[in-house]
Order: sequence, then structure tokens, then C-alpha cells
Amino acid sequence: MLTQWLYPNNVTTPMLLGEMLIAAVVVVLIAIRLTKLADRFADEWNLGRAFVGMLLLATVTSLPEVVAGATAAAIGSVDMAFAAVYGSCSFNIVIIVIMNLALAGGGSVLREARPAQLLNSSFGIVMIVFSISAIAAVQKFAGSPIIQQTIEVVSSLSIIVTYIWFMTLSQRFEKRDAVTTLLKDAPGRSAGVVIALVVVSVLTVMSAWWLTKTGDVLAEHPIEYLGRPLGKTAIGICFLAIATSLPEIATSLTAVRINNLDMALGNVFGSNMFNMLVVPVIKVSAWCTGDSLCTYGPNFSANLNILAGLFAVMMMAIALAGIAYRTQRRVLRLGVDSVVLLLVYVAGMAILLTQQ
Repeated sequence: MLTQWLYPNNVTTPMLLGEMLIAAVVVVLIAIRLTKLADRFADEWNLGRAFVGMLLLATVTSLPEVVAGATAAAIGSVDMAFAAVYGSCSFNIVIIVIMNLALAGGGSVLREARPAQLLNSSFGIVMIVFSISAIAAVQKFAGSPIIQQTIEVVSSLSIIVTYIWFMTLSQRFEKRDAVTTLLKDAPGRSAGVVIALVVVSVLTVMSAWWLTKTGDVLAEHPIEYLGRPLGKTAIGICFLAIATSLPEIATSLTAVRINNLDMALGNVFGSNMFNMLVVPVIKVSAWCTGDSLCTYGPNFSANLNILAGLFAVMMMAIALAGIAYRTQRRVLRLGVDSVVLLLVYVAGMAILLTQQ
């Protein structure tokens, strides 16, 4: 975006990629600061780190996806918005593989996951299925705008209700499992860390907006090596999805470094659930720009987005199986579940990109 403003008639692909790289570095630096603040917040406010990982870290690190989705929809790139959401959900699961590589002995962090993570993953799958089912249903009722509109609204409300319901169940589960530390008065509690978290959140939003605008320019820019633009779906699934997942990578790796795997996994699965709240945001943003339907029309690739959503479901299901099975077997220092996750992600991205 800045390169287009500075050099309106001489923008090249390397310049746009360079700007996206700079924006991504900014996002990572902010995420590192966020992790330190979250750890301090957990200490000062006497909150369990698993709770902080699932709610605080997952919420703030998912702000780039929220802003990216709203911005993309506002500028008429709903296709890129949905692709970024599904692509981010898939890539977030790949972070588990990255965490395994960060461990000194390799293996699988899923072996250390508490049963609560099964709940997190399963509800994430339910929310994704809501959204891709709505996309398919909207295409089915082509020619009936009222029914299509109703499907989109009901789907968005279902995602919101499911998220709230999950938070209620999760709180009950934590209490029953006797893991979460109850909130109580603690010495040293200050408003300074809260203010710092708010500032970091605002910076996260700003950097995400910058990243999205640059991605939209890149999507329309002819790639010198290809002779054509990559397209909004490709930019959303690959560049934007990975870039907006950088906060999750930074915070999860920091959690692994301090030997808090539960907070790291809570961040990954919690981020995927929060990511799906982007769908209602996209709907509202599309409404504000005068688009009554956001998942139908010549500018929306329904089949590709459904496929991207299904790959995200597959990735989460494999992670869920890894938590339940707790494999001890390794391949190239990684757990078998990590190897399968990596292979499925690479294959999925290859299939999606070849369908452009």
C-alpha cells in the first residue's frame, strides 16, 4: 500500500512483497511484546496461564484476522476475506508442527494436551462447518435472494451463539477439572498492564489493516514471473492467512520456550474459534458497503472457499486425533501426527492454488 502511494506508476512485485514482509515483521514484534504482557497479566491478576492462552492471547492474536476480514469485505474483496479466514485456521494447526520443531527433543506437543483441548478443537470444527454449509446452501438457493440472505444471517448468528456457548462450557469444564485458578484479589495488581495490552491490541489492528491493504494491491498486481495477477483467493489462502497467523506463531513459540504447552495449544485452538467470528464481521462489513449477499456472485469463489474450509476441518480433526491417540512414534524427530499435518497442509495448498 505504501509502495503504491510512494511510487504510483512504478510498483513492482518485489516492492509489494517487501512491504508485506515489513508489515509481517511489525506483527511479530508486537506479538512478542503481547506474550510478555500476557504472562505479566496472568501473574498480577492471578489468572491461570491456560485461561490466558485460550481467551486473552487467542483473542488479541486473532485481531489481525478480524481486521483483515472487515477491511477486505469493505473494499469488495469478500473472496479474499473468506480465503484468509480458512487459510489461517489451517495454518494455525501447522503451528503445532512448528512448536514440535522448537522442542529440544522433537516429538509431539499433542501428547501433553489436556482433555480441554479436545473440547476446543471440536467446537472449532463445528463453527467452520456452520460457515461452509452456509456457503453451499446459498449457492443451492440461487435465484431466491431472501432465502440466501436468511441463510447468511442465520449462519452468522449460529457462529456467535456457538462461541458464547463454548465459553460457558469451557469455564464449567475448567472448574470441574480443577485446573483453572479462580480469580481473586492479589497484591501487585495494576492498571498499567491492562493499558499496555490495549495499546498493543490497537497496534495489532493497525498493522493488520496495513497488511490487508497491501495484500489487496498485490492480488490485483500482475506478477512479472507469471504474467498475470495471483488472484484474491490465492493471496488470501497463502500470503494473508500466513501473515495474519504470525502473532499466533510468536506467542505459541514463546509459550513453548517457557514450558507452558497448555497455553500454547490453547492459543492455537482458541484462535481458530475466534477466527470464525470474522464471518459475521464480514457479513456486517458487506452490508455497510451495500452488498446484501457476501457469499454469492461472480466475485466469490464458492467451490474454492468450501474446499479451503474442508481442509481446515481436516487439519483440526487430525490434531484432535493426535490429542486422543497420544502417539509415541516419531518420523524425522517429529510425531506421526505432525508429519501427517504437514503433508495434508502442503497437499491442500497445492490443490487450492492449482485451481486458480
